[in-house]
Amino acid sequence: MTKKTKINIVSLSLSIVSTFIITALLMVVLGKDPFEIFSVMFEDVFTSGYGIGQTLFKTTPLIICGCGLAICFHASLFNIGAEGQLNAGSFIIGITAVYFSDLPFVLLFPLCLVCGFVVSGFFGLIPALIKIKKGVSEVITTIMLNFVVLALVNYFLIDFFAVKSTLRTIKIPENIMIPKLSEYSDFFQGSSLNLTFFFALFLAFIIYILIYKTKFGYDLRAVGFNETASKYIGLKINKIIIAAFVIGAGITSFVGINFIMGYKGYYELGFSNNLGFTAIAVTLLAKNNPIGIIFAALLFGILDYGGLAINLIIPKEIMLVVQGIIILTILSINKLVESYYNK
Repeated sequence: MTKKTKINIVSLSLSIVSTFIITALLMVVLGKDPFEIFSVMFEDVFTSGYGIGQTLFKTTPLIICGCGLAICFHASLFNIGAEGQLNAGSFIIGITAVYFSDLPFVLLFPLCLVCGFVVSGFFGLIPALIKIKKGVSEVITTIMLNFVVLALVNYFLIDFFAVKSTLRTIKIPENIMIPKLSEYSDFFQGSSLNLTFFFALFLAFIIYILIYKTKFGYDLRAVGFNETASKYIGLKINKIIIAAFVIGAGITSFVGINFIMGYKGYYELGFSNNLGFTAIAVTLLAKNNPIGIIFAALLFGILDYGGLAINLIIPKEIMLVVQGIIILTILSINKLVESYYNK
């Protein structure tokens, strides 16, 4: 086991323990029994196929979006525009699935992926070009573009594509829906978990290879580590920045597959519920490693569904506090562990 791996395992373990202790103290201050709350949450999440299915369903889009963000982050491009990017791509996926529903699934599915990728990638290209041409921080441009993109999606949805008196597109035919796991096993009966979960796992594996096992991934990480030095070794910085932003943003569109083709059957305004921002925390927690993103996303999926389970005892928003505590403890404890091992 390498020194870096030891540091990551120790810091993550200490962070999770610290988070539970801090959260328990917070619940005591609020006059609640932390043991009761944790037991209810874990019972609902882990003791039934429905709970496990719902948890994995909520984990799926976080894995997908996290993988897209990881590509940007490895190039030191702090993309905060995933919320807008994934909504733009998902909206196009929903429209494509409706207007080309006569195609067989084996053709329609890749068509939806390509269309969503292109549109989301376009909204990743914009901040990349502004950064290259004008030197404006991508943090500012991607934050602002979230509002622009969501407003555009809102406009086109309501004025052109929404079902009357609703904020959603037309429902796609059942024959092009992605099967739920409950169709193969009664264990997941009633849950929304579908085959997109395995697509997300496969995507994480592919992105891991792309980042750590290819020349593009090496160049990407080199630019992120030291942009100035990368120029001197002959790397084309601008092309790498554009590629990282377009590919990373494009991948976020695949989130729509889980919701549109695997669950509801249509694009619905607000379906993401700030998922693009949560995925930032997931990616940072995993230190931009696609395999780590799977486990970080699972942790956040547990907290998300677990928050619904304890909603009658304590407001589910307390889980948002827990997510914040996890990030803060990992950032602080990781520094302490690193300093200890580097003595």
